[in-house]
Amino acid sequence: MTFDPDNPLHAIARWTAETPDAWSPLARTRARDAFIDVIACMVPGAHEDVTRRLIPLAADWGRGDCRTVGYGQGLSAPMAALVGGTAAHALDFDDNFDPAKAHATAVLAPALLAVAEARGMTGAALIDAYIVGLQIIGRVGQGVNPFHRSRGWHATATVGAVGSAAGVARLIGLDAERAAHAVSIATSLAGGFMSQFGTMTKPLHAGLAARGAVEAALMAEAGITAGANTLHGPHGMGALMVGPDVAELRERMKNIDEYGQKVEFSARDIGNPLMIEKYGLKVKRFPNCGSVHRALDGLLELRAKHGFGPADVDHILVRAPAAHLRNLMYERPVTSAEAKFSLEYGLAVGLLTGNAGLGDYELEAIARPEVTALLPLVRKDYVEKLESEFSTQVHVTLKDGRTVSTEVDFPVGSTIHPLTEAQLWDKFDACVAGFLDADRRDKVKAMLKEMDSDMPVRELHKQLV
Repeated sequence: MTFDPDNPLHAIARWTAETPDAWSPLARTRARDAFIDVIACMVPGAHEDVTRRLIPLAADWGRGDCRTVGYGQGLSAPMAALVGGTAAHALDFDDNFDPAKAHATAVLAPALLAVAEARGMTGAALIDAYIVGLQIIGRVGQGVNPFHRSRGWHATATVGAVGSAAGVARLIGLDAERAAHAVSIATSLAGGFMSQFGTMTKPLHAGLAARGAVEAALMAEAGITAGANTLHGPHGMGALMVGPDVAELRERMKNIDEYGQKVEFSARDIGNPLMIEKYGLKVKRFPNCGSVHRALDGLLELRAKHGFGPADVDHILVRAPAAHLRNLMYERPVTSAEAKFSLEYGLAVGLLTGNAGLGDYELEAIARPEVTALLPLVRKDYVEKLESEFSTQVHVTLKDGRTVSTEVDFPVGSTIHPLTEAQLWDKFDACVAGFLDADRRDKVKAMLKEMDSDMPVRELHKQLV
């Protein structure tokens, strides 16, 4: 392969294969924390209906030596990634990554875990490959967003598959040429629409992307080749997954700072800035769509400050970026999956209880009369601006005639308002309760704390099946 310095695919591949494993303590700690968070989500997610239905299919489609969280059956690496990614995203409690507009770790971590299990690799190798894969997820996301996401593509499924293929390529030591083929192949395995939100297929998107990432890297390792223009070319990802007006949109984004999203693939400075350091990840405080979080944070802030309860509220008005509110299409949810994509339900639960936890999204909780009575109180105003251009506003009008308001730019769990280490472990404990006994829980926590080491990934999986 002749490498073109102006080809972003080639630049991504060179950086993936050749950048040294010399990450800062901050990058390594954030990568470790991402594994803590995603495994916390995978443990209960492995027992969700979609994952339970998937596992016998995966076993039929690809038996092998890999285990995945919650299941001891031997699966092939692609099938372990499929099941693991689905489990990671099943509760919608996994992290968000702004440069990609995607749930990055729910795709990347299960793909890496599956391959590391298959090949007897260490936690340190996972940390290195995670940092590299996250960077490329971000670079690919910046090449198509924000409009790829706002026009209905589920970037977790699309951007996640392509960038995670780079992470797997790094893990298995592909050279630059084969890494380029891996990323290129992954563009042919990437797909997913936001019209699946609120259904079983939404978490399946993360599993399919993780599987695709593994398959793409293993195909490239086997010598399968792919095109060089699948990102930036006239029939590449940028043109096809943004739209025919991509040049106009690129011009619009020149002077807007939306997490580095310029609707243009860069062939320069692939590793600068390092995105895990500059942007980090948004760890979820609530087990619902991230588009709910700014509004719910605002409501809980006002509730705590002013001391009102459900009986005191006339109505709640949320003014928010239209892209957020369009994600939340279920005004009267009847299933757990729909409730996760309902602004009305999230705010009703927050108003009633002062929180929104895993139990609030169990099926029997959705129809609670005390919650459904509050759904009509929530009103929405769709503001046609980007997330970085418009804060989420929450206005609570009380029955005594007062209106109290707040604005939220960044949700709790973002790098601006991060969870503390204690809060992260509290989330872990709450997620695994009832699934891991105290002995196994403590062993898993000890391994995760020392993940950036020569700890065998197989030993971790032994405690999680």
